[in-house]
Amino acid sequence: MRKIQLIFQGVSEIVEGPELGIIVLTDQMKERQVTIVCDKHMEYQFGLRMNKGQVHTERLLPEVLTTVVKQQAGMRFEVLISDVIDGEYRCMLVNETTFESLPMRASDAILFAVISNSPIYMEYNLMMRQSVRYSASPNGMAIPINSLNNDMLQNSLDKAIKDENYELASYLRDEINKRKRAADDKTGNSTPETEEKK
Repeated sequence: MRKIQLIFQGVSEIVEGPELGIIVLTDQMKERQVTIVCDKHMEYQFGLRMNKGQVHTERLLPEVLTTVVKQQAGMRFEVLISDVIDGEYRCMLVNETTFESLPMRASDAILFAVISNSPIYMEYNLMMRQSVRYSASPNGMAIPINSLNNDMLQNSLDKAIKDENYELASYLRDEINKRKRAADDKTGNSTPETEEKK
């Protein structure tokens, strides 16, 4: 599998939106960036680690467990982001020696990588599909629609309609309908309406 190493650049808050944060990762040359949505709790956890001089995190559970794993087992890990399905990045914590892997929520895996200084990779084609040109400007950043979960999509649709941004509302509605059709196809619960659209 061809993959690209990513570098954690930071986390920022979504302004005027739900209580969510955006994790920013770039390629090593800082040419392209990919964003991953996280909840407020994870944004806070990243913030603790980014303010190293102000907060002592070495006694917190994630740091202690990471130290135990390294000291007792000598294990080395990498984080691999391989796909995005229904608004969630599919992420694995991979043992670099045995290649055994464990599925993990993307934001948790990235936090682990930051704490343990483990490398983060994304499958090459996924990075090309999901990323945009890197911008260090804090004034705005692109988030691919397919990386939003269903609740975020619905909230964004409601806001787009309220703001009379009908072009964006149309894209969001199409993504919601696409996911509903995919879910119906998986369960075999196609309705006459979805049958007509096929």
